[in-house]
Amino acid sequence: MIWSSHATQSDPGLSIMMARRFNRSSTPTLLAAALLVVLGVAPAVLFAAPGDNLDQLTPEQAVAARKMLVFMEQTEQEFFDAVRDFNGRGAIGTVNVDPDSAHYEIRITRGRVIEKAAVMTAITLVEKPPFVKGARWNRFFEVAVHPRTPKVGMLHATLVVQVGADGTSTIAGTIDMMKAAQDPEDLTAFRARRDEVFRRHGVDPAKYVVGGCGKPNEGAWKWHRPSTCTGASIFGANLEVNEKNFDFVSDVFRSGMERYFELLKQRRRDRYNEDDIRAQDFMRRRWLEDQLFWDVLSKNFVPYEAWSAANAPPEVKF
Repeated sequence: MIWSSHATQSDPGLSIMMARRFNRSSTPTLLAAALLVVLGVAPAVLFAAPGDNLDQLTPEQAVAARKMLVFMEQTEQEFFDAVRDFNGRGAIGTVNVDPDSAHYEIRITRGRVIEKAAVMTAITLVEKPPFVKGARWNRFFEVAVHPRTPKVGMLHATLVVQVGADGTSTIAGTIDMMKAAQDPEDLTAFRARRDEVFRRHGVDPAKYVVGGCGKPNEGAWKWHRPSTCTGASIFGANLEVNEKNFDFVSDVFRSGMERYFELLKQRRRDRYNEDDIRAQDFMRRRWLEDQLFWDVLSKNFVPYEAWSAANAPPEVKF
């Protein structure tokens, strides 16, 4: 049995031009704001939306929030530029998912070398502590890569900045390369880049080893993803939203993403055999099972239509 994620996503053969909620035309808003000024009403109060209130942040939080917005724009551009270097120019399809709790935008492209690559951005509208906060301000950013070659596993990376209704805040993120049929040297290289970034920020990388690393797929970890234990999980670390913590977590994200594309460039033409394909098939099936049965957010908060568009494998064999 083969499951394909194509049915849940927009057709990348079509050019899809959709207005983004995060970047809509500001003309109507400016006109309305001008009218309110004339009437003596504070525009910020009326136009404030859950999860998008920069004016409610402390100065330190506001600096990190603005850096997050720049990071998302620049990193998405860098991401799709890198994918284009492998696949050539291809259309990027867009999926918007709008449950009452959040707004998700997923941009997806497909090709021969990288079978599927996607970016997901999200803004949370409803808090569900302890994992989902951000009533004052929040952004979520995720990238996922599924290469054709089994010599490089899937890439999964996330970064979230949240400031809750009570003013408490967290910065968190993860980056990891799933286990397929990688050369051990590549795993060492990916881990070394991670450690280099941690040392640069004066942080012990052992503190943020990916959860479930080395654990057997049984009991509570039965459906856990097949990690290579070369990345980092900076969730549950209680890092407050400020510039120092943002610089650290964003550096882990971007450096890991860049090292991943370097490894893919080195291995894209390597020969592989049926055992390697079976290893990739297992990785892809296990990732889907992780998202369906283990991952807290995909099980309980993020809609299937959103996470499957963003990170589900292009094909899963059972």
